[in-house]
Amino acid sequence: MIFITGATGRVGSAIIQALGPKVEVRGAYREPAILVGPTHWTAFAFEKPEGFEAALDGISAVFLMRPPQITKAAVFEPFLEELQARRIRRIVLLSVAGADRNPLLPHHGIEQLIQKPEFDWTILRPGDFMQNLETVHADAIRERHEIAVPAGSGRSAFIDVADIGAVGARVLTEMGHAGKAYHLTGPQALSFTEVTAILTEILGRPISYRRPSLWRFICDQRRAGAPLSLALVMTALYTIQRLGGAAEVTMDVEHLLGRKPTRFEAYAIRQRSSWLEADHVPS
Repeated sequence: MIFITGATGRVGSAIIQALGPKVEVRGAYREPAILVGPTHWTAFAFEKPEGFEAALDGISAVFLMRPPQITKAAVFEPFLEELQARRIRRIVLLSVAGADRNPLLPHHGIEQLIQKPEFDWTILRPGDFMQNLETVHADAIRERHEIAVPAGSGRSAFIDVADIGAVGARVLTEMGHAGKAYHLTGPQALSFTEVTAILTEILGRPISYRRPSLWRFICDQRRAGAPLSLALVMTALYTIQRLGGAAEVTMDVEHLLGRKPTRFEAYAIRQRSSWLEADHVPS
């Protein structure tokens, strides 16, 4: 049985879908939700060790991801100690591109914690999610016809979360991935000027790219309800893109899945309804 943390989130649910019904899964959730499918569900929080026993009973592998509200790697230490006590060796960690080189990112410390002889660890370092455009930026695209981020003219090798899920399912169930880190990207690196041009063509209305200052971006995110910790992490990631650190395109997804990763245009066509204005959404 595989334990999936963040199972109700984008990557966790994509992994569960990619694993399919033949693999037994226990999914973790933090907040009450409507939970369906063949997955076994358990309430779980890294800050509550009293829930570790129920979560880990019978588990042979763990997909580990950082909840957005947790910024200190030390919070994960009791959970990792429980894995060691139960001799659960296989861990697949969802990190971010560049976390190995940037100690300012909270993922950096978590990567260091799992790289121990006691674990058969694998690290996934994806680039920017294409799906951020239908979550974080959806309202701005629908209502203000813009994307406003401090990324300058930097490029990012955006990746479809479905491809991350397929990779996660593969490395959780196959041998040969222990001690490896994979940099997961899409097949092309795009600037937000290019992203908005593609959305303009697909949506049939102009979508512009506005470049706020770092301070203005943080203020905008706080005004929209984002926690300060999340706003700062987002600012760090867009700064990496602005400085050219997110533009690398790798072959890892193609090598792992035996196919090319999803192109941004294909994703945008598939998810077009996410950005339709209210009076254009099909009933």
